[in-house]
Amino acid sequence: MPLSPLDLAEATHTVETLLARLELDAFLFAIEHNERGWELRVECAADDGWIADTIALGDELPDASDADAALRDRLLALLVERIRHCKKRR
Repeated sequence: MPLSPLDLAEATHTVETLLARLELDAFLFAIEHNERGWELRVECAADDGWIADTIALGDELPDASDADAALRDRLLALLVERIRHCKKRR
């Protein structure tokens, strides 16, 4: 089933909400869906410049509501692990 612009907007909002919870100093991100599922590309400020990582998220992406709390928590834990070298706000 093809994704609608609304699906992409909801995915973008969800990821933006989760990244905001991490209180990163500076970051950019892009989310897309392809034949492998959802992929997130994050670029963030680190101690020695900017770093980038592409993270495969799989087929399921939680929405920003409380209904998907367990899935959202798993995604947040994955983000914490993968972008741990990003600078945090002081």
